[in-house]
Amino acid sequence: MARKNFACEWTPKSIILTIVIGTVLFNECFIYIIQSFRWPDIGLDDYRNYEEEQVILLVSDPQLQGYQMEPRFPIGAFSRWDIDRYLTRTFGLVYHHVKPDIILFLGDLIDEGSTASDEEFYYAYQRFNDVFSPAQYTKKIYIPGDNDIGGEGRDFRTHKKEERFVKHFENMTGVSTFGFIDYIKLDMQFPEPRFLEKRMLAASFGNKLGPGIHIFLTHNTILPRDKPFVISILQQVRPHLIFSGHWHKATVFLCNDCMKDDDSSWSVKQRNIEDMTGWMVTNLTEKPFSITEIMVPTCSYRMGVPHMGYGVAIIRKNGELSYTVLWTPARYKMLYGYLVAICVCLLVCLASRLFRKR
Repeated sequence: MARKNFACEWTPKSIILTIVIGTVLFNECFIYIIQSFRWPDIGLDDYRNYEEEQVILLVSDPQLQGYQMEPRFPIGAFSRWDIDRYLTRTFGLVYHHVKPDIILFLGDLIDEGSTASDEEFYYAYQRFNDVFSPAQYTKKIYIPGDNDIGGEGRDFRTHKKEERFVKHFENMTGVSTFGFIDYIKLDMQFPEPRFLEKRMLAASFGNKLGPGIHIFLTHNTILPRDKPFVISILQQVRPHLIFSGHWHKATVFLCNDCMKDDDSSWSVKQRNIEDMTGWMVTNLTEKPFSITEIMVPTCSYRMGVPHMGYGVAIIRKNGELSYTVLWTPARYKMLYGYLVAICVCLLVCLASRLFRKR
């Protein structure tokens, strides 16, 4: 009896099909799972007391793509769909890995939020809620960025833009107390056209602050600025920690003498942490005059930077801070991978035709 030959015969169609399926599975599934295995473990119980320690998830500059500056259909629609899907997948994995007590959104939530029509803003807002839907029942704090309400270049702020942000998200300024931490929102601009108003507002916030940890939330960075422009405001709220975004990079600013008022300058040390894979640990209350500012990288690949991710901070009641960044896959490399796969498929087709002619 003749034996059946079960050997796989590779044809051009089977090769192309294998390349397509393999590329799609790797780019749309495996790469996200592989990347999540590289994230450091949180190391805390899921059921913890936020009055004693808090796990904070930081989301900076998601900048959901708008409708005015994007190419027309179908490219614009595809680009919005792809970035929304990327953010949905990465945030979902990060959220379930971290299980945060609170999520801080550090501005530039919508790319064309400042220039969008009311209808466009509403559609973008609905997409924003869909992307971050896993956090529907988690406490959140939002602050605006220049892309949301203007303030950079000739994109001026208006009362209407500010009202629209407040209507869809929350107040741009205020103190939100959660457990032992006071989260302070002051909406600082540089240069600040309403400096005296912001100083008086900061003074009113000082009366609302408790004895615990004070965290200042701002879209623009604070410590790299000249001391005379911000020291009087910082002295009113006396933050132990500042979270900022805007630059799309992962950076830490350390200053041991920032709260001293005996000098017109301060010694701020800057440290790039884009190679971070573990935890940075420090104590926020040991040095009375020191401030730490952590700049959180963008979570969107559309910003054109090589490193994207989400910040995670664990803060304990004794002032101990542990911080890391959960890096996400480089989407542009995946898209280039599709181009390479297409080129290989075309070469396979070309080679098969040449062999047929022979």
